Amino acid sequence: MNETIIINGCSFNLKAIKIKNFVLAGECLGDFTNKENADEMLAEKDKKTLCDAISFLFAGDSSLSDALCEGTKDDAIEALKQIALYYQPLFKRASLMAKSVSLIAAKPKI
Repeated sequence: MNETIIINGCSFNLKAIKIKNFVLAGECLGDFTNKENADEMLAEKDKKTLCDAISFLFAGDSSLSDALCEGTKDDAIEALKQIALYYQPLFKRASLMAKSVSLIAAKPKI
C-alpha cells in the first residue's frame, strides 16, 4: 500500500501520523450523525473543518489548513478516506488487543 498521500500538490507521509494527532483530528471533526458511509459523514462537514483535521493529523496543529483549503472539499474528503483506509488494519488489531487484555483482566483467579 502506498505510504504517501498527495493533497493539493503537497505530499505527506502516512507513517508519520502520531496517535495524539488522531485524537486532535477527531476532536476537530466532532460528532457525526448517523449516516450510511464515510462519504456521507464527511460531506456534512465544511471544507475548513476537514482541512483542519488533515492539518492536525500531519502537523499536530492547524498550520497547514490554509494551504489545504486551496484544494476542493472533495480532495479533503478523499484524503481522509485514504488515511482511514491505510490505518484501518492497525486500529482493528489494536481494538482486538484491547479486548483481549480486558478479558484477561476480568477473569477471576481460582
